[in-house]
Amino acid sequence: MAELTFYPFNSCHFVLDRSVLTVTLGCGEFVKSTTTWGVIVHPDGVVVVDTGVHASAIGDAPETWGTAEDRIGVPLMRLGQEVPAQLARIGLSRTDVRYVVCSHLHGDHVGAHLELADATFVCQQAELAYARAPDIPSMVREYPLDQIAADRLRYEPIEGDLDLFGDGTIMLLSTPGHTPGHQSVLVRLPQTGPVLLSGDACWSHWNLDEMTLPGIIWFPSEYVKSRRRLLDLQEQERARWFFTHDPNTFDELGWVEGKAYA
Repeated sequence: MAELTFYPFNSCHFVLDRSVLTVTLGCGEFVKSTTTWGVIVHPDGVVVVDTGVHASAIGDAPETWGTAEDRIGVPLMRLGQEVPAQLARIGLSRTDVRYVVCSHLHGDHVGAHLELADATFVCQQAELAYARAPDIPSMVREYPLDQIAADRLRYEPIEGDLDLFGDGTIMLLSTPGHTPGHQSVLVRLPQTGPVLLSGDACWSHWNLDEMTLPGIIWFPSEYVKSRRRLLDLQEQERARWFFTHDPNTFDELGWVEGKAYA
């Protein structure tokens, strides 16, 4: 197996009504939600999986998070959480990135795309097409075309699954439902073992319950099928979940943000 290193990061925190994460549960219960992303250093190139929220979210100090009602649903980023700053933290520059893998193109996952303009952006064809003309009002607001920047960045649209480097270490998995062209990522680390970056195909540990759906969804039936695919894959691979929007992700894994996991 190729030498591989994974660096997990968190882009920001949101304060949300839990019903956004689990539409049938938790109305009136406020929870802190993350937006995670990651860097994979592969012998054939550096891969960034999603780029979090835009740096314009930098603002309040952490101790104020979740204390003001007018902050509910607003991303809160600390200075230093921006993608270029986090890359520098692990000894990389923005020009070192070969690929940006887009789980999907919602605003909380594309905020630093323009910061990585030298990279190739690997995205499902269905996602790129839908971002240009979403047909559901709740989805229209989720696609910031100025940050997606399809006319300025080098996108490489794919259809279906892809073994990114052809060696089985980084597998892109088509998991539509949350959006038409959502994809998840299975990273097979030589020592840590398989890690499943589920993106928004399975937001948090609450969404492992097959009786729950998230509050933002394009096609429930496709979402259910994709979640079942990930649940089966996780069991087969005995993979660790690296959730996007679960505030307990780092604690449950025993991971430290920005630390190298091989």
